[in-house]
Formats: sequence, structure tokens, C-alpha cells
Amino acid sequence: MKIGYLGIDVSKGYADFALLSASKKVLEDSFQLDDTQAGHVKLLTLLERFKAKHDLVGIFAALESTGGYENNWLALLKNEGPGAGVRMARLNPFGVKHDSHAGLERTVTDATSARRIAIYLINHPEKANWEEPGYDVMDSLRSMYKFIRTKIKQKVQLQNQFEKLLYTAFPEMLSYMKEQLPKWLLMALEQYPTAAAMRGASMEDLVKIAHINEDKAKALSHKAEQSIAWADNRALRKLISTYALDLLRLITQIEELKKDLEKQKEITREIEILESFQGIGRYSAIGLMIEIEDVQRFASTKKISSFFGVHPKFKQSGDKVIGVRISKQGSSEVRAILYMVAKSALVYNPHIRQIYDRFKSQGMAHNEAMGVIMHKILRIIYGMLKSGSGYQPAYDLEKQQKAIEFINQKRQQSKKNGRNRYQQMDNEAPISKRQLRKRKEQSSSPSS
Repeated sequence: MKIGYLGIDVSKGYADFALLSASKKVLEDSFQLDDTQAGHVKLLTLLERFKAKHDLVGIFAALESTGGYENNWLALLKNEGPGAGVRMARLNPFGVKHDSHAGLERTVTDATSARRIAIYLINHPEKANWEEPGYDVMDSLRSMYKFIRTKIKQKVQLQNQFEKLLYTAFPEMLSYMKEQLPKWLLMALEQYPTAAAMRGASMEDLVKIAHINEDKAKALSHKAEQSIAWADNRALRKLISTYALDLLRLITQIEELKKDLEKQKEITREIEILESFQGIGRYSAIGLMIEIEDVQRFASTKKISSFFGVHPKFKQSGDKVIGVRISKQGSSEVRAILYMVAKSALVYNPHIRQIYDRFKSQGMAHNEAMGVIMHKILRIIYGMLKSGSGYQPAYDLEKQQKAIEFINQKRQQSKKNGRNRYQQMDNEAPISKRQLRKRKEQSSSPSS
């Protein structure tokens, strides 16, 4: 049974294609088609011709995730492809890049990139995310979620510029912005953007602003009177007032978009399962499922932890163990979601709080313990999605106990069948001081 492998390197408005055999022989030299109706029709025609020419029973096609430019080609081949004997897959660009580096390939062009994609699919078919025909219910949620993320990034950029201006014009207001940016503060600064402007406001004027009571009004007046700011002119007032108004509109828009997203009818069963965990809201559950896509593509908890960069990473060489921390490889979006979920779980999930307190009592710093919690939550998420059932802390505790027993058994076995089972450790060997100290500690311990 002969299968052809089609690599697709997508660019804005067009794509390059390369067709290889299972032995990585080039069946068709690279060619380019535009991302238009004529280009799509031509591709389907060519695939039929290639199947007949090379006596292929089917074609496995693959492309990389490129931020959206691949969607038209993906939709075409996953829906029209099955009729032409084509199966479509989406690949992780990170894997394709490193596979080509391992093959000692350095030259990069669109044509060679298409061939590399086909070679990666041949080498690692198990890592391909195979697409099924039909409409993916997550597509609309994914688009809306990414739009919200874009708005949040705009808000962060605006807020950074706003804070720099405010540091000169009214630095005392920055104390209200440590945790979040309150809307009432933006309303106040829109009308009274500098310390001098705030000093000119009466108590009656301040109380008229939404969500500002008499106590807040007094606090604002006091800060304005005690302000160290000297900067004040018409242009500065206009600039800060405009920034405040733009930020207020953005925050309101983001809040409304999040509410609309959470009310969407196309909520999958997986999202409902994730919501059963105390600490995961609907918005976070949607974000996690957008990134995970299909949990079946991860063979184990180690695989999914490694993919999203929350697994512990260290380097052991000789006597040293260097840099024990989470790897921070893969999607930063998932780590950001997991961090917020972990913060929420510390408040609302007693099971997670207990784990956090245990590691803190062992001397672990807060950020290190949060890394452990993020890793733990991702493993729980994996188990929930794999089993198709909601969160069960009792079951997780049972799994923990079995894991502890397994580790203890391995340690006992390691003492009997460890690395030194063929030769007793010799302290006279030309070893380092650190290794000598370790050997003496091991030889003096009761277990040895």
C-alpha cells in the first residue's frame, strides 16, 4: 500500500507544496498555489493526478499552525480531501524545526520548508494532530477567545503608557492600580487628570462620579493636596484624560466579550468537565481546551506537561544538579491560565491548598510552590479529560498514595540494584570533594 506525504508551507496568500514517498523520495518537485478559489480547485485536481501517476492509495497531508493563515487550506483538505483520499493533519512548528535541525538541514526556503514538513510527518506520524471532516465547534470559540486576548494585550500596552504619564502628573494614584485598574479611578482621572486638576474639584463633584463614595472622595482630595507632582498643562490633561477614556472603553468591552463567550451555546462536554474543578471558571476552561485541543494526542501526563512547559527541568552532570525549575517551554498562554487557576484554587479548593501548604512547610518559596501546583493542576486536568468524568479529589488522593508507594518501592529496588551494584564505592578513586562527601554520607547512613 503506497502512501504519499504532502508537506504544505503556508504563507500569506499562497502556499508551497512538496510530495514525498514513504522512503522520503521526492515524487513531485515543490510547487506553489495561491490561496484563492482557483488555487484550491487546482490543488484538488493535482492530488487526483498525483495519485494516479504514482499509484498511490492515499495521501497524508500536513501543515504547521501559523496563526490563522493555514485555516483556508486546512478547511479545504479536511472537508474535500477525504473524497480525494487525502487525510489532513496540523503540526507543531517547534517539532518540525527541531526535527530538521536533527537532520543537519540549515538552508531555509519555502520549498525546503514544505519538504521538511512532509519529512516530519513521515518520521513522527504519532505527533500529528489529525483533523476530522466537518465543522469544529471550537472554531468560533477559538476566534472569539483570541479576539479577547488581543484586546487584553491592547489594554496592557495602553495601561503601561498611561502609568508613565500618571507618574509625572499624579503619582499618588498609582497606589490604586497595584492589583487591577478600577473603573471608578479611570472615571475620576478622565475628569480630573492631574493633581492640580483634582485639587480644584469639590467633594460634591467627586461624589457624583460612579462608584465614588464620600470616603473615596476624601481620600482623593487628600492625595491631591499632598501630591509631589508639578507637571500640569492643557496638553498633559488632554492626553491623560484620553488615555483614561480609552482604557475605560477597553475594559468594558473586554468584560462584555467575556460574558458573551461564556454564554455561547457551543460549549463542549470537555469544557463542562473542567468547570467541575474548584478554581476553573468557564473562561479559563475555554482557554485551556483551545490550547489542548484533543487530549488523546498526549500519551501521558509527562507528555502534556512537557508540551506546555510546566514540567520540572534540571540538568544533572557528574556531581551537579543545575537549575531545578519549570521549563517554560511551549505555549505561555496555558501557563498564564494555569497560574490564575492556581491562585483561585488556593482559595476555593481545599485539596490544592493542602498540597501548597505542604510544600511551603518544606521550605519552598511561593513561586516555586505555585509551579508545583500548576503542574499538579495540569495533571488533574489530563486525568479528567482522559476519563471523561468530573473532578474527584478522593480519587486523586488515592492516586497520590499509590504513586508514593511506587516511588518507595523503586527506591528500595535502587538500593539493591543501583548504579553501584557491580562495584563497591571506592573513596580512594580520583573523585571530586563533593562526590567524596556524598559517598561518605551514603556509607554512614543506616540504609546503606
